[in-house]
Amino acid sequence: MLPHRLLPYRLLLLRRLTLTCAVTAPAIAWQVVRAADPPAACAAPQPGQYLVVARGSRAGVPVGRLNLETWQADGSVRGRRFLRVGRSYSASSYEGRWSSLGGCGATVSRGEAGPSSQLLLNQAGRPRVGLTMAADTVVSERWIHQPDTACTATTLEGTVLSDQQGFNAKDADWVANAVIQREVWSNWGMAGLALSSYGGKAEVAAYQGRFTQEEGCLGRIRQQDAKGVTYAYVAILRSDGQGYAYLQTQGDGLTVALLNREGQS
Repeated sequence: MLPHRLLPYRLLLLRRLTLTCAVTAPAIAWQVVRAADPPAACAAPQPGQYLVVARGSRAGVPVGRLNLETWQADGSVRGRRFLRVGRSYSASSYEGRWSSLGGCGATVSRGEAGPSSQLLLNQAGRPRVGLTMAADTVVSERWIHQPDTACTATTLEGTVLSDQQGFNAKDADWVANAVIQREVWSNWGMAGLALSSYGGKAEVAAYQGRFTQEEGCLGRIRQQDAKGVTYAYVAILRSDGQGYAYLQTQGDGLTVALLNREGQS
């Protein structure tokens, strides 16, 4: 039993604790409610042209894809698709429809030309990331708005950096690789240095190449390294001059990458 002289002190302490809990409880509850608030609403999906860089796998086989896709205000879509599935490469044109999913979501269907995509928008209503929706397929997408600006020989100038992952065929298997590159562009020509890791085995190679324009910002890149090995890609320049994307089209290598002008994310 507590001494009588301690009882008033304990009662005072209990009263203070009760008062403190009564004051702080609403603040804690408000913090929980604020944490559960939904994000700010996004603008409606915006028409325009988009560059799509997609990578993943289909039934265990690596997949790389580029799309150059135009959304119209009436919901219609037209585009070009460049696709690698394992060693197979194909290119095609297509039409489809885009629609809002409400909030910050959107979807685009491409009919028989290819699987649909589900997308998340930024605050301005531009799609930024997506997932390809198809059976046995695990593919993520990066979306980049292409401003209505012509691509010319001076669109991409200066230093370009990349951090990319790809695959090399080995018998019936595909072995992952990682490559970092630094290249300098001038008048659609490029010269650079690539550091590669193939299963932990490092390689260093200088290379040079050239972009050949086919239509608008779409074209081909052919590169040759110091060992005489050649590489062929379909490439799409960013019309804002901040970089480009490419997809390897030949051989036993499969790489799809987004390369950024130095100082850009």
